[in-house]
Amino acid sequence: MKEKVNITDKIADTLFIPLYMRAKESHRPNGIMKDRLACELVDRIDYDFTRFDKAPLSELGCVVRGRYFDEKVQAFILREKAPVVVNVGCGLDTRFQRIKERRNAIFYELDLPEVIDVREEFLPIEKNDINLRGSMLDTGWMDQLKLNHPDSRFIFIIEGVVMYFTEAQVKSVLTNLAIRFSGGEIHLDVCGSMFQQKGLKPDALKNNNEARILSAINNGRIIEQWMPQLIMTDNRLYQSIEKRRWGAFGIFCRMLPGFSRKFSHLLGYKIKEA
Repeated sequence: MKEKVNITDKIADTLFIPLYMRAKESHRPNGIMKDRLACELVDRIDYDFTRFDKAPLSELGCVVRGRYFDEKVQAFILREKAPVVVNVGCGLDTRFQRIKERRNAIFYELDLPEVIDVREEFLPIEKNDINLRGSMLDTGWMDQLKLNHPDSRFIFIIEGVVMYFTEAQVKSVLTNLAIRFSGGEIHLDVCGSMFQQKGLKPDALKNNNEARILSAINNGRIIEQWMPQLIMTDNRLYQSIEKRRWGAFGIFCRMLPGFSRKFSHLLGYKIKEA
């Protein structure tokens, strides 16, 4: 029997999109990622996932993004002596379970209290995968993590989140991370001006009237201007990853990268040493 999930926040409700897309991809013979746990959750949760069935760009984008960030986390863990991984706005992400070589890494999952309640109901409790209740806009959790791990390096994954916040809020979050976690990394995905200025939405959000795109970043260099401690290390088009799957649309995007970034792209930053 399926189990009800009570998520009242309409932005938080978007957590079901990447969960479902990972599950769908896992059923493909040559899927970009295999997420057995996502499949189990979709089977258990009483939710109308079919609303996302006619969203092919989001379907591919979610799994491309998920695997890309998985690779960033895995590389960080293999490189650092005492790595700490923080999933900001984690939703029902299963990155901890997907990473093959976790070694001595500590994972933290940050999200709103009602989301963490759902995580604790449906996901297994793991020794080194710790849930945090809070908002990414707060700084208390940042200070606590710094206090808990004074000798560690941190990598922050902010996946499917920042576009729902204003530019001022995004700037504040990145600034607060940069001034606290020198030597660490921040990786995030962003939407561009075509979504914000034209009132467009990713295809998976067509039935969510309250989830609006509030910030736009066409050029990742603007974040370096916001915070000189941040050095851009990645500026990737979704369509440059798994090129075969994107087909003719991907060819068009790669031919016009500046135009494509007005819709969405992936960014990464190194935080300068103090």
